[in-house]
Amino acid sequence: MDIANEYLQLMELVGQRLPLPEVQSMHIAPYEDDPEKSSKFGALILTDGTVGLTYTGLDDALLELQDTEFSEPLVGVSPLESARLFAGESAWQRSLGMAAINAISQFAFKHCGRPLPATGSTIDCLDLRPGDRVGMVGYFPPLVESIRALALPLTVVELDRRLWRRTDNFEVTEDPGKLRQCNKILCTGTVLVNHTADEVLQHCTDADTVLVAGPTVGCLPDPLFARGVTLVGGCTVTDTAQFLERWRTQTKWRKSTRRYVLDRSYPGCRKMLRAG
Repeated sequence: MDIANEYLQLMELVGQRLPLPEVQSMHIAPYEDDPEKSSKFGALILTDGTVGLTYTGLDDALLELQDTEFSEPLVGVSPLESARLFAGESAWQRSLGMAAINAISQFAFKHCGRPLPATGSTIDCLDLRPGDRVGMVGYFPPLVESIRALALPLTVVELDRRLWRRTDNFEVTEDPGKLRQCNKILCTGTVLVNHTADEVLQHCTDADTVLVAGPTVGCLPDPLFARGVTLVGGCTVTDTAQFLERWRTQTKWRKSTRRYVLDRSYPGCRKMLRAG
């Protein structure tokens, strides 16, 4: 079973065990004339204040989601309806589906009293040392710059051919097979939204550390751990009112969130639900 359908089964399980709040509202960043300057995120809010974040930067998702006809029918109903869009073919469907999966997951963590251990920077999670070969899936400039500043070999897997390049110890390529040469690997949440996680993670099985992280990775980690991921770094909204105000005024909403990381001490969704 692919990871998308595995996530949908997991959401259905949560919905059977917990009284899920309905969707209260959806928020999509405005589309700017210059797409490079657009914020590429969206948020789904449940009636209890739980927030699910998502990435809208794939294909034409951000532009299409400016039309509220896609999201309005999902307000006032169970987030499971939104989550089922995750299996869709369109980027906007997968984006909304991911938002709902993250909202349901965050609600489950909260309802079951599962702690989400705070973490520092993403680079700190990788525990980089001399001799490491680093792999990255998705070109994220600040992280690329931080890793290159350490003078470690870095391979970035990226679909945008405009970014492809190669120097002595730095390569940007479309070939995920190059990840087999790396012992520390970071994947952004894009691999979930664009349904490439299954393909990418099969090339990461020999790595010491495989971290999937980002604002879009607020989901239950079970399907990722089952595919060899060692760390899942997410983002939880700690103050919904402040988050919505910052969103409305287009200021940095991350100040109303907290980064966290889960490792393999996480007991699994089923055990967590039984305990909760």
